[in-house]
Amino acid sequence: MTDWREVEGPKIWASRFPRFLDIVSFGWNCVGKKIDFIHASQYRLEFVDADLSPKSIFFARHDKIPSGLKDAFKIKDGLRVISPALRDVLVQFDMDGVQLFEVPIHADETGAPSGLPNHYVLNIYGGKDALIPELSENIEKPIIRAAGYTEPLPNAKWTAVHSTDIVALKAEALQGADLWRDPEYRSTFFFSDRLKQAIDAAGLKTKALSFAPTRIFEKA
Repeated sequence: MTDWREVEGPKIWASRFPRFLDIVSFGWNCVGKKIDFIHASQYRLEFVDADLSPKSIFFARHDKIPSGLKDAFKIKDGLRVISPALRDVLVQFDMDGVQLFEVPIHADETGAPSGLPNHYVLNIYGGKDALIPELSENIEKPIIRAAGYTEPLPNAKWTAVHSTDIVALKAEALQGADLWRDPEYRSTFFFSDRLKQAIDAAGLKTKALSFAPTRIFEKA
């Protein structure tokens, strides 16, 4: 096992936004196949061509249109949506590896106006290979026991056992983009401390981001 030394000082924040369970009742439209966008943005961590991106989101006919929305929320099929206010904070930082698709919000599937401003569907495809599994807590490589497996598949990604995971990262992750994912760790976004502080200072409604501090290590 590599010898590691914990680093004090700058932080990186794990965001459990991809796992957030409170889903707003929006549907969404796109020109191409929805499954292509879902696979590229949620499973393959890929840059998504604009032709595949969502074109609008809408309320189901029976849902009441709220007077306001939180600044980060999930909709049907796990798409992550942010407000123009949160978008204005993000673009002040290094967003290399991040796509923001502007979408109108309609009152229903017919395209009736909702009175709400355009929002943005978030796709984070940029990654940093920074996870240190042996120093993290409450993470695992899942085993598909229903299919008869007794060990994780060779390409299995690490995932949280429950919401109390504590992620350990290499200090190199402090450099570069301020918002990113780790290709070996599922269902977590990572925010630099400077970006997280800016979001806090803006007073936005970002419960869905569910920030948790990580631990940073460098080789001893």
